[in-house]
Amino acid sequence: MHASRVRTPRLAAAFYIALIMPLEFSVSLGGLRLSPYRVLLLVVTVPLLLRLLQNHRQPPHAVDFLIMAHAAWVVLALTVYGGIGTGLESGGIYAVESLGAYLLGRITVTSAAEHRALLRFMVVVLAVMFLLTLPESLTGTHFIREAARAIAGGPGLPYIEPRLGLDRAFGSFDHPILYGVFAASTFAATYYVLNSEKLGPRAVILLGIVACSAFLSLSAGPFVGLACQAVVIGWDRITKGVNLRWTAIVVLFSLMWFAVSLGSNRSPVKVFISYLTFSPQSAYNRILIWDYGTAEVARHPLFGIGFGDWIRPVWMSDSMDNFWLVTAVRYGLPALIFLVAAIITLAMRQARANANEAQINRHRMAWLAIIVGLAVSGVTVHLWNAVFAYFFFLIGTGAWMAYPERSASPRRLAALLALNTSAPRARAAN
Repeated sequence: MHASRVRTPRLAAAFYIALIMPLEFSVSLGGLRLSPYRVLLLVVTVPLLLRLLQNHRQPPHAVDFLIMAHAAWVVLALTVYGGIGTGLESGGIYAVESLGAYLLGRITVTSAAEHRALLRFMVVVLAVMFLLTLPESLTGTHFIREAARAIAGGPGLPYIEPRLGLDRAFGSFDHPILYGVFAASTFAATYYVLNSEKLGPRAVILLGIVACSAFLSLSAGPFVGLACQAVVIGWDRITKGVNLRWTAIVVLFSLMWFAVSLGSNRSPVKVFISYLTFSPQSAYNRILIWDYGTAEVARHPLFGIGFGDWIRPVWMSDSMDNFWLVTAVRYGLPALIFLVAAIITLAMRQARANANEAQINRHRMAWLAIIVGLAVSGVTVHLWNAVFAYFFFLIGTGAWMAYPERSASPRRLAALLALNTSAPRARAAN
């Protein structure tokens, strides 16, 4: 069946819509905040996990176990920090947001046709949001969040200093930087999957909408993520047909890292951080975060400090704008290692599987560019709430590419509250 006739997996689409629901639509249950996407994940995580463990056609593999190990270690670390109550409550919701979101992407997206349908749905939703965030940036009226506050109540939005004469758009998210990261994440997918590597008028318009959406956040993190995806796309275009081209770019990056180490009185990490920020003040603050954060990791390498305060000068904010560093500081190095190993293992398995199939390779390149963009953005941005779960969901949507010959087969999710992932027998074997 033609890919265009395969509908967006319904459970994945429902999760994506839940992700962009404003914070005002959350409810509190004791000390736990239940946002729409969290409610959905709380309902489906256990059934999804059982489905994975019972799936003989596409059984669990190393990536699945690494993500499980990451979530389990966080639960253990928070138990060590605050006791069984903290481990079950805070660690449990972390596991739901990370492992649950990963499983949702892993189980619901199992073929190129379903992946393309989901990406098309994501770009359409982003384009609709752009129609509201553009006037938001121009006028300073936060249409989505203020409309949600009028319906559900809640405090006003914090004031954030404009940049370049524009207000920074929140969209439906907690902070403009999260909206920018969310928007930028669809850039490579638009090029590789929705436009099949062609830069016609339609592609240029869609890529422009994605880029402008990310720009409206006026944050360095989304710009860096967008630039990383553009670099991957550019290198891919100019080196088509060249052997070992991806090995070459790794070697070039390694040589650049070595040159910076020799030619600068700062570590390469600090040099790169200083260039991945919007202003010298932001760069200075992030370098301090790196210095004090890594010192905290050295003091507590195994289980981290949980939600405890980290040692820093009294005048420094407690905000740690580095997703990877926060993971190590809070939950210990094993949590970070499990997560990084899962991503690298999945990328390597994708590269080895059916590398001569052009269609699947386009999906792989889109996934890889997106994950690289988010990973580099994470050096200057902490991913939290909806965008944190979104990151794990995107990792999960790449799992089928590691075993495409096993993934492209009929299956249903009727067991999950009758939320079939698409119309019966509307599966495409690619």
